Amino acid sequence: MTEAQRRNLDSQDHDVTSQHWSYSSEHYAGGDNLLTAIARGWEIDKAVTMRRHWFAGMRCIEIFHFTIRRDDVAADMAVLGNPYIYRYLAAGTHELIVEEDGAVA
Repeated sequence: MTEAQRRNLDSQDHDVTSQHWSYSSEHYAGGDNLLTAIARGWEIDKAVTMRRHWFAGMRCIEIFHFTIRRDDVAADMAVLGNPYIYRYLAAGTHELIVEEDGAVA
């Protein structure tokens, strides 16, 4: 992510709040958790996996898996699809890998 993109994400035009998230206690994160991690110096791998989970074959949720790294720590941050994430991915240079969940709940 370029410095200009980072400033744009932190500008007043976006509703960015600081939110703690722990990969050891929370299965899913919000878009604000991802932006907080970026602001706190976590780096994000270029490849991002998006998994669609279908319910009754009629509706789905999208979960984006980001690998975040800082120092010697790497974690999978699973983020529920939301406007923060769509805007972040549209502004970045990530490689989006799409996987469909074959199971129907």
